[in-house]
Amino acid sequence: MAKRKNGKKSLKNNYPLIVAALILLAALLILAAVINYHPSSKPETPAIPETPEPQVQPQPEPASEPAPVPEKPKKRIYIILDDGGHNTHQLKPFLQFPGKLSIAVIPRLKYSKEAAELIYQSGKTVMLHQPMQPLGKADPGAGAIYVTMSNEDIRRTLNENLDSVPHVVGFNNHMGSAATSDERVMDVVLKIAEQRGLFFVDSFTHSGSVCAKIAKKNGMRIAKRDIFLDNDKSREKIMEAFNAGKAIADKNGYAVMIGHVWSDELASTMIELYPEFIEEGYCFESVADFFKLEEDSGE
Repeated sequence: MAKRKNGKKSLKNNYPLIVAALILLAALLILAAVINYHPSSKPETPAIPETPEPQVQPQPEPASEPAPVPEKPKKRIYIILDDGGHNTHQLKPFLQFPGKLSIAVIPRLKYSKEAAELIYQSGKTVMLHQPMQPLGKADPGAGAIYVTMSNEDIRRTLNENLDSVPHVVGFNNHMGSAATSDERVMDVVLKIAEQRGLFFVDSFTHSGSVCAKIAKKNGMRIAKRDIFLDNDKSREKIMEAFNAGKAIADKNGYAVMIGHVWSDELASTMIELYPEFIEEGYCFESVADFFKLEEDSGE
């Protein structure tokens, strides 16, 4: 009996040691768990499945557009109507013409200034129709230039005439077959045109004209009449003259045609033919544009 009592006593005495051992074991387990625990620096993001890039189907190349066809240059028609200033009733029908044209006014007539104002207000080009000595005995009228005149008289006469007609930007000769065949006379006349910034058109009333020769010598550019529209005043002959002018424009790119305000059939014929000319690729221009075009082209 004594022996069993000693065993219980021994267990009771060792109880603190057992508890201590258990605590120590638990501490070791906790320490081991802490040592082996490696937390991630940031939470893992679930992987997003990659989306395959869409396959780009090759697009067919657009059909190449045809190169633009350059516009064919229009053939230019320059119409000058001479002998303005005698009255206004013959002039007015021409002011209804839908295209550009130029009207040359004779100086020192009763209606010279009024005619020039009407021409200008209508948008047409005003020219001086300068009287000059013909080869025959016909009277060229007041303010004419004669081959017997001195250089000073020629300058004074021409300048007075130019000053008397408003809105003038150029001039041509009225009659003048003798004067335009004289080199001295035309040298004076063309130098005045150059000094005043005016253009000159040779009405070319005689094949012996020296205007082009003198202009070339002085380094100037002038224009020359190609066709008279109303040498015969009938409608049929006027249309024939227009057709001849068209043939010249087809060849050279332009034609200078001269008519007269006293032609009974000319205004109505011009207005009637206008749509046909436009349809066929012609255009009507002021003769002033002839000189501007040549300057711009550098020719």
